[in-house]
Amino acid sequence: MDELNRSPNQHLPVYNIKAVSQLLGLLPVTLRAWERRYGLPTPRRGQQGYRLYSEYDVRTLRWLKGQLDSGLSIGRAVQYLNDLRLQGKDPAISLPSTHPTNNASIDALTQELTNYLLQLNDDKAAETLRRAFALYPVDQVLVEIIQPTLVDIGQAWHDGKIAIAVEHYATQFFMQHLMSMLNAAAQPVRDELIVAACAPGEQHQIGLLILVVMLRWRGWHVKYLGPDLKLERLEEALAPLRPRALLFSATRPESAQTMQNLPTILKKFPPPTPLVILGGQAFASMQLSEDIPAIYLNAKPSEMIDTIENLIETSGGSAQ
Repeated sequence: MDELNRSPNQHLPVYNIKAVSQLLGLLPVTLRAWERRYGLPTPRRGQQGYRLYSEYDVRTLRWLKGQLDSGLSIGRAVQYLNDLRLQGKDPAISLPSTHPTNNASIDALTQELTNYLLQLNDDKAAETLRRAFALYPVDQVLVEIIQPTLVDIGQAWHDGKIAIAVEHYATQFFMQHLMSMLNAAAQPVRDELIVAACAPGEQHQIGLLILVVMLRWRGWHVKYLGPDLKLERLEEALAPLRPRALLFSATRPESAQTMQNLPTILKKFPPPTPLVILGGQAFASMQLSEDIPAIYLNAKPSEMIDTIENLIETSGGSAQ
């Protein structure tokens, strides 16, 4: 089995056309022309119609560009690529992973974004965020730029260095962008449904929303129900959807305690009973009674995503 098949993330649609253009030095009009004329590559489309390229797509394009640089026409290069693939020698597999060529580091972008948010400059902050997504994969921007920025601003408010209005502004800024990313994600390619929500009384939703966006951009079918989800009649709304997993988050112990009624609700779901996955700061320091069939996650977002995927795929699901 080749490297790309062992690493399904290589086929996840994470780069927009601007990012690919900057990474490879190919104009967007050239990328669209190759796709139209030669069918290479075949990017997925977000819900708003935007092209989204995978790491494998970028490697393929880099190889094609290398052939052009050596003197081949694009038509001959495509023919050569197809011949190699028929022989089981796909050249995209042996190329190194894509890395940004721009010198804007993760740390520099994080600091820049934080400064603009502290100034309540949404235009500059949005431009910095767009540049980050153009240069780095989605997961990396979410985990290494957005999350640290929120932590830094939250800590500054806690230390009395900034007003609460600034902290609220930054939270709403990221909420809007994360919700836009949900809308822009490609159609799910996995059959199993994950339902995600904040526990009753829980209003802090950014951490959970980051996980939801990461799952959606990995092709999972996720319904996000937002903050403070009451459990009353939950099975009435969700049972017809037959969710494979219920993902709840809580940062406050009081919110976590409200999940004690979950066993009664789960009994009303038709088999198979959905997995219950609990995360957030509250569940890092406490667990519910042993009769609640829950799985507790408290790790880095990327590790949590990997665990969620493994749990679903090894619990009788048929994830593609």
